[in-house]
Amino acid sequence: MSEPGNNVENAQNNGTARLLRNVQRLALNNVTNTTVGGVNNGLIGGQGQDSSALRSFKTALTRNDNSFKKKPLSKPALINNKPIGDKKEVETNLINSSNVNQNKENDDPFSDKLTQITEENGVDLHSGSSVSSQTTVESTHYTTNNQVEDETDDDSTDADAKKKRPISTIVEQDLPKKFKACNRFGNEEYEWEDLDAEDANDPFMVSENVNDIFEYLHHLEVVTLPRKEDLYKHRNICQNRDILVNWLVKIHNKFGLLPETLYLAVNLMDRFLCKELVQLDKLQLVGTSCLFIASKYEEVYSPSIKHYASETDGACTEEEIKEGEKFILKTLEFTLNYPNPMNFLRRISKADDYDIQSRTLAKFLLEISLVDFRFIGILPSLCAAAAMFLSRKMLGKGHWDGNLIHYSGGYTKDQLAPVCNMIMDYLVSPIVHDEFHRKYQSRRFMKASIISVQWALKVRKNGYDIMSLHE
Repeated sequence: MSEPGNNVENAQNNGTARLLRNVQRLALNNVTNTTVGGVNNGLIGGQGQDSSALRSFKTALTRNDNSFKKKPLSKPALINNKPIGDKKEVETNLINSSNVNQNKENDDPFSDKLTQITEENGVDLHSGSSVSSQTTVESTHYTTNNQVEDETDDDSTDADAKKKRPISTIVEQDLPKKFKACNRFGNEEYEWEDLDAEDANDPFMVSENVNDIFEYLHHLEVVTLPRKEDLYKHRNICQNRDILVNWLVKIHNKFGLLPETLYLAVNLMDRFLCKELVQLDKLQLVGTSCLFIASKYEEVYSPSIKHYASETDGACTEEEIKEGEKFILKTLEFTLNYPNPMNFLRRISKADDYDIQSRTLAKFLLEISLVDFRFIGILPSLCAAAAMFLSRKMLGKGHWDGNLIHYSGGYTKDQLAPVCNMIMDYLVSPIVHDEFHRKYQSRRFMKASIISVQWALKVRKNGYDIMSLHE
């Protein structure tokens, strides 16, 4: 049988455990209630929550203390072998005893959580203010986190809103102004639109001066045009020129130079040959010097003179190229302001809505006028217009409207017909300039030479009229 002292001690320990559990649950409930209140009320009203928690805690202590005193004790109650003192000492002893000698069977699942909270925040449960301060810290921490999360969510929402494309709206654009072109008798020939107005805000397009610029280029193309009759003073000039131009195309493509460089080089060569009689063994020196001059005029980074000399396989030295450069420039009186055909082709592409396919095919067709001897003496603007006309026929576009007539320089279908037939004759004839065809067989130029030759052979075989095709 157990002694009466042990029964009293066990009863007191059970009462102590119940009191401790009540205190822990009460404190945890206060923490939870205060946290929820902190979410709703923010950081305002912290003092009212402290006083409410303090009153609840004191009331609980008084209730549990009274229930504890109702049990009769035969001898003084002992906690850790020490007599129970006043109320504050009882609370201290209860907490100490719970941390050291609490019975495992009476462990409460909330005790570890409460102990962890009090240890992390340095909260003492001796008084109600400590509990209130704990709840205030928890409330402040919880509220601050919620505010940070809300701000983060707002920022993310704003970022998503910025990433999303705005709802498209119908913008009324001003239609281009239309003009009518009339002949000398006052009869209307065609109607065209002012496509340069949309480039008013682009300083690189110089839309306010573009008409004056191309009027000047049309004047220059007449001045810088070589005469075919002056070239016939050279013996076998047609065959020799084909060989030389084919070699220049190879060197030009190998160095990766601009198209304008090749056009200028051939123009300088033809104009020089119109004025000077050159021996056959010096013809390659003339072509090399002209390409060297053109590259320094058009290119940003011109190849070195030793590269040109090495490509001639010893036929021309560096000193000979320099002397040839000076003599050519002196003979031509330094007239290098040649209106390049690529400028006219880009002008027509504006009326064609800058279609990349038609312009690539037109580049190949336009370069035919450069390598073929029969095109000497034809204006570059007319060759560019004919090239664009045929490229559109290949793609099934066909109709040569008023905008294309105006931006090509005023060339109508009747004016383009002779040049278009000459280009068709070159396409269906045996290949003479193999380097030229090989250049445009690459994917870089969309295999323009293969497509053009096959199309021309099909048209000639079926007897189609290219001027009225696809109309």
